Amino acid sequence: MFAQNWLPALKAALLAGLFYLTYSLISLLYKIVSMQYTANKALVTSTVLGHTLLLFIAMLLPLGIYKRRLSHQSRPYSKAEQYTLNSILDTFPMAIMIVDTELNISYINGAWEQLVGYTREEVVGKKLTELLQWLQEGKTTSCPPGEDPETFLLCRKIEITGKNGEEIHLTMETKPIMRGNNREGTVIYFQNINTQVEYDLLKQTFDTILQQMVGGVVVVDSTGRILITNHETERVTGQSASSITGKFVWELFPNLDRKELVTVRALEKGEAVGPLEVHYKVNDKDFCLLVRSDVLRDRYGRVSGAVTVFNDITELHRQQELQHNQEKLAVVGQMAAGMAHELRNPLTSIKGFAQLLSERLEDAKNKEYLDVIIQEVDRTNEIISDFLVLARPHSTRGENVDLNRLINELLPLVESQCLLTQVELVPDLAPELPSIKAQPDQLKQVLLNLIHNALQAMEDQPVRRLTLISRWPAGSDEILLGVRDTGHGMSGEILSRLSTPFFTTKDAGTGLGLTISYRIIESHGGRIEVNSQEGIGSEFRIYLPVQGPGQIH
Repeated sequence: MFAQNWLPALKAALLAGLFYLTYSLISLLYKIVSMQYTANKALVTSTVLGHTLLLFIAMLLPLGIYKRRLSHQSRPYSKAEQYTLNSILDTFPMAIMIVDTELNISYINGAWEQLVGYTREEVVGKKLTELLQWLQEGKTTSCPPGEDPETFLLCRKIEITGKNGEEIHLTMETKPIMRGNNREGTVIYFQNINTQVEYDLLKQTFDTILQQMVGGVVVVDSTGRILITNHETERVTGQSASSITGKFVWELFPNLDRKELVTVRALEKGEAVGPLEVHYKVNDKDFCLLVRSDVLRDRYGRVSGAVTVFNDITELHRQQELQHNQEKLAVVGQMAAGMAHELRNPLTSIKGFAQLLSERLEDAKNKEYLDVIIQEVDRTNEIISDFLVLARPHSTRGENVDLNRLINELLPLVESQCLLTQVELVPDLAPELPSIKAQPDQLKQVLLNLIHNALQAMEDQPVRRLTLISRWPAGSDEILLGVRDTGHGMSGEILSRLSTPFFTTKDAGTGLGLTISYRIIESHGGRIEVNSQEGIGSEFRIYLPVQGPGQIH
């Protein structure tokens, strides 16, 4: 700016100085010549006046040139120039407004008229602050309060109402209009960000719905890399969203075969797969998931990814199994109620007459036969008693039971059985268990039955270890009792029939032991879960409810 204003003046001063020096040299030569011939007073006077005139001209010439340039810079645009400028601005697709230093509106282009709906005649001449206050009318804005021009132009985002009543979200960018060192006004650029606001709202709504879904959701790209998950996915997998995102989907389910993953199959086939039941294990907890996956396509119809939705139906399966078991137990109970009393009467007669004959007979061989009859009658009576256990409703009223103490009371008997069968006994009891309301004798009967089965399952195993477990998971309202063995394990078919009356894998078994155990635990408001792998072993888990805060032991 300095060079533009002062460079012509400096040039003029240099030219004037050069002219002055030239004239002075000529005058000096003339004086020398004059002094040689005559002394002319008038000539000397003219020389002095000439020097004075030239000095005055040298001072005024740069000043005049500078003022002329300033007057040229401050000259307003002609009508033709203004028309050309407005025509150019009207071709801009961005809404533009020009205000002076007092924020009086002097111009709006066609894009602004189309965006807001108001014409030049309705807007030009108004104050910008008054116009925006009128257009906003209670809308939120990032503009600072007050009408100071410098402060108001710091505004960046506003929300206004157009002439047709439509809400418009805008961003404002400002550029000063400079003429020399003077600011003559401001150009304001308005950009419609309704699409961005609608996208942000849509994304927020999508995120809210995604996180509130009951089922888990996993979105992957075409390579199987995870892009989006929700809270249910975190719960089932036991991993946070930040650690899941970016992994491949087969890394999320390491226990499953990659080729069997529903998501991978959908990507490979290019079509929906499922719903399918998938069993998944994480942190020693078994999940049963109902999974369905479908592909995502881009605008050209190419597969761009897949979305997989799964529902945790573990509890549903457990309830179905409980209901099925209860139905089977109800049938057995009805059979027991109808048959037990009718059978006991003739059995009592058979046993009585057998004992009477045994006393009268002297033949040892016949006495032996009668003893067998009496033993079998007693065995039949035991089976009938078991039937009655299934038939009679069990009262949940009991006494406060310390489960750790109950297990410790069983340990001497269990230790002796382990010594005889060469099994290592490992008590793994958690301290400070709350007491529960229960029938201790019935719980002992269940534990002894499970322990007896575990010892029999390990008879031919090279590693024999029996572990008795008690736990109270943090925040849970249930206590866990576990019996774990290193036996031969059970197949899926056997597991599905464990609570079925009369089902047994033993040659001399009645098939009622586990059925009665299930019934006893159910009568206490609990449940039994089984985890077994063939060749590795089995674990029976008994879950019993904590009644109230209980007493800590």
